[in-house]
Amino acid sequence: MSLHLLKQATSRSFNVIRLCSTGGTYQPLPIDPTWGEIAKKAMKGKDPETLIWHTPEGIPIKPLYLKEDRACDAHRKSEMLTSEQKYSLFTRLLGRVSNLTANTSEGYDSDNPRVYGDVGMAGVAVDSVEDMKQLFDGIPLDKMSVSMTMNGAVIPVLAMYVVAAEESGVDRSKLTGTIQNDILKEFMVRNTYIYPPEPSMRIIGDIFAYTSKEMPKWNSISISGY
Repeated sequence: MSLHLLKQATSRSFNVIRLCSTGGTYQPLPIDPTWGEIAKKAMKGKDPETLIWHTPEGIPIKPLYLKEDRACDAHRKSEMLTSEQKYSLFTRLLGRVSNLTANTSEGYDSDNPRVYGDVGMAGVAVDSVEDMKQLFDGIPLDKMSVSMTMNGAVIPVLAMYVVAAEESGVDRSKLTGTIQNDILKEFMVRNTYIYPPEPSMRIIGDIFAYTSKEMPKWNSISISGY
């Protein structure tokens, strides 16, 4: 049912979220040569490269950053888009935010009578790996950063995404993106939680442990400010 609704839905959400993230191991571009010459004169012949310092994590920080150093990723939300609109839009972007419907967030399949009114509302319904594969059909997942607003059903949804990526030929270690994984937001605001607080918090830790080993480029949590 979810695939049918996805195909029939009309375009409804075109919100853009801009994210400047490293997307893995960060290697800065060389210092801009024009600025470098000016800096060298001001430093009385010293090499501007000596101005580069490192964070405690070993990340190199340059004295000057220009727009060429890192273009912000435009993450456009996919809520009610047809497959054709989705493909045309997202293949032109560096990043993407996928909002999933309340029934998916609560762990219900789209054909469950309890959630008929939620299917296709404020997001895309995903019931299976095949749904996930269609959602990202034709999109190079090793080149696009994908952010998924998912908390209650975070384990099955992330698992379906990983399987969909691997069946398209992309290893999980190459995936970049973010899973929200902020179950406290569900308890305090949205109410689409599935389990009690204690096991829900344990799931957050399980996601941390798994992604740190298997998906090193993946952001394992995104804390909501509301």
